[in-house]
Amino acid sequence: MFWGDRINLRQQKKEDAELIAKYQQDADVMENYFMSYSIPPIKEFIERWYDHTAMDKEGYGFAIENKQGEFIGSCHTMGLNLRNGTTYIAIFIGHPEYRSKGYGTEAMKLLLNFLFNEVGLRKVKLNVFSFNKRAIRCYEKSGFKLEGINKKEIYRYGEYHDNYAMAAIRDDFNRGVAHV
Repeated sequence: MFWGDRINLRQQKKEDAELIAKYQQDADVMENYFMSYSIPPIKEFIERWYDHTAMDKEGYGFAIENKQGEFIGSCHTMGLNLRNGTTYIAIFIGHPEYRSKGYGTEAMKLLLNFLFNEVGLRKVKLNVFSFNKRAIRCYEKSGFKLEGINKKEIYRYGEYHDNYAMAAIRDDFNRGVAHV
């Protein structure tokens, strides 16, 4: 478990699947987190993903909890590559009362500190839709920088939008981003 000022990260459990599925079906989360609406997240799919990740040690999944132990979101790695020292990550704050209040930034900094300074990764990557200004601010505050743009990648709000490729580098994170 990792402790921040207002949140904790703990290892995700299979029992978290029901709340993860519920939060991922929230309109705001779906709009900003998923490329497609065609397959809504369901508890059984999330449980299978958990089994695959936990059993095969192919990544890390963390529950984001407030200090009272309430599950408010999730973050995890994808495509963990220890040889190259890289991974992709994803994060969402599912509980609406905790959005746009810095909880995601605090969780991101805890996650990055773990991945860089305990796992030993050198680079952490993510993708974010250009219209998701809240997430972009979170990522920039956490040390991510824009590396590339996939032009007109996603259709939302009646038009096509870009998908940004962003990354944080261990040396930059340890030099310039205050740890929580």
